[in-house]
Amino acid sequence: MSSQTSIQRTLEDIHQDSLELARSAAAIIPFMDEEVVRLEDESAAFEAGERDNAVFTPFRLRQGVYGQRQPDVQMIRVKVPGGILTPESMDGLAQVAERYAPLGKGHITTRENIQFHHIPLAQCPEALRLLGAAGLTTREACGNTVRNVVGSPLAGVDPEEVFDPTPYLAAYVRFGVRHPITQNFPRKFKSAFTGTDARDHVSAAIQDLTYVSQIRVVDGVEQRGFKVFCGGGTSIMPRLAKPLYEFVPVADYLRVALAIWTVFNNADMLRKNRMMARLKVLIDRIGLDEFRSMVDAELERIGPIDPAPYMDVDDLMREIPPVAPASNGAAAPDGFRKWRETNVEPQRQEGYYAVNVKPERGNLDGPQFRALADIMRRYTGGRARATQEQNLVLRFIPDGFLHAVWQELERIGLAEADARAITNVVSCPGTDSCKLGITSSMGLAKALRDEMDTWSGELLDDRGVKDIRIKMSGCPNGCGLHHIANIGFHGAALKGADGQQAPAYELFLGGNYGDNRVEDSRVGTRIPRVKVPAKAAPGVLKEIVTYYRNNRADESEKFNQFLDRVGLEELTEVAIAAEKSAQEAAPDSDLYVDWERTNIYKLERGEGECAV
Repeated sequence: MSSQTSIQRTLEDIHQDSLELARSAAAIIPFMDEEVVRLEDESAAFEAGERDNAVFTPFRLRQGVYGQRQPDVQMIRVKVPGGILTPESMDGLAQVAERYAPLGKGHITTRENIQFHHIPLAQCPEALRLLGAAGLTTREACGNTVRNVVGSPLAGVDPEEVFDPTPYLAAYVRFGVRHPITQNFPRKFKSAFTGTDARDHVSAAIQDLTYVSQIRVVDGVEQRGFKVFCGGGTSIMPRLAKPLYEFVPVADYLRVALAIWTVFNNADMLRKNRMMARLKVLIDRIGLDEFRSMVDAELERIGPIDPAPYMDVDDLMREIPPVAPASNGAAAPDGFRKWRETNVEPQRQEGYYAVNVKPERGNLDGPQFRALADIMRRYTGGRARATQEQNLVLRFIPDGFLHAVWQELERIGLAEADARAITNVVSCPGTDSCKLGITSSMGLAKALRDEMDTWSGELLDDRGVKDIRIKMSGCPNGCGLHHIANIGFHGAALKGADGQQAPAYELFLGGNYGDNRVEDSRVGTRIPRVKVPAKAAPGVLKEIVTYYRNNRADESEKFNQFLDRVGLEELTEVAIAAEKSAQEAAPDSDLYVDWERTNIYKLERGEGECAV
């Protein structure tokens, strides 16, 4: 038997063991300690110089341990399928933040993961075991695998939902994790499930694969299934996913997934250049019709795959709200009333509400994790959901407990109103930790927020302004989802006086997602050949927003509608003027220092591990 065959059999055995564990596990992805034991062994061998980096790094990534910009420390990415968090998992995240993360905090990502930074490699196995005890895992959160599967934070409670896809999401995750075919894709593979096409909570159009709940009536009988979208992605070649199948019955959706994975995995043309190896590239090259033909051909070779054995997530989905008093805080201060108006929305279950919680820049420290676990136990159905907006949603809160929840959130600094408005700026970590980062995107996120705090109520409270979404990434790759924001920024370097480098951003305007159908999503228009200095970006933001408010046709004209009508010429001039300010600035100007930095800026971009 060849060594390759032996490895393949081992992978198959591990996958089958994982599926067996999943059938009885409360967690969607069962924790397997043997993988942590191997991580300990392989890490020790690597540190001793007995493992080549080219072999060790892909292995490490499949365990969810990612190299950072800073030497000798790692980022641990916790995979949270559907963003579903329990009080026990929140307690576990608190322990990791307090014991292992030097900054004492975790970070919610735009894929509903939780990340911890600056952890020495030798401590990673201990942290992974602690996470496993809390029902969490990092397995295949990184690497060329099926990454964390995004779900709607309102799954199961959305009044517009066709049906809750969470059990199908769970079966997809369990079927894919540790599967032999998903361990070494040409590149990473991103997926999402959503129960409605009326509101997009999962950025459906920029995923490799998205399932959207549908119901058809066949011979008088309702049949559940999904509309399937394929080939979305961002980075330097943004593409919006295209409809692959209008309707796939639930009995066949895992077969379709396996067929798509197989076509992707077999695409040798993609393995020649890892930087151009996403599914969107394959579809671009061969066309959607040919891709569909290849998937259909694989389906002919794939027998039935019953999702039912892998759909048991009753314990994880069980939400039992407490009995609440009749009082609802109507006599509470203005802060509560504004918070209730902007952060609270009714569920389809009468008398219960979902509460949006906005951590600062997606960060939660250990005490906040613990306090949230306590709030979940006392006032909710016992579950929370991480969101792609780097927020949390608490669910099944009775009306009578809303005031108490607000008080508890205020006590821990998480009761800010307008959790879904313009002030909820989304950002990747940028140069805080990422090797690929060009700019301090997290620093800019805070600077933009500080800028908005100075705006008049007349501007900031305007309904059209509130609806604007701002996102930024520290490089063109798009982890901050800047491509689909109304106003998006991605990090760049600008040459100023005497060729000196200044941190800067390219500007995207008019992206779209969210309160629209998947097909209505769009990538923003990049203002060509213009870079806005990082220190000028807050002022540019105010000029853009003010220009919109002062020149729109009427109060009903949304930001994107305004741009479509008037074009980008005036706003391009604003960006050009900002760029010129850097080019003419003195060498000791503040424009040459990035946000939240003290040293003169210098472009330092390492080799990232996204394409390893």
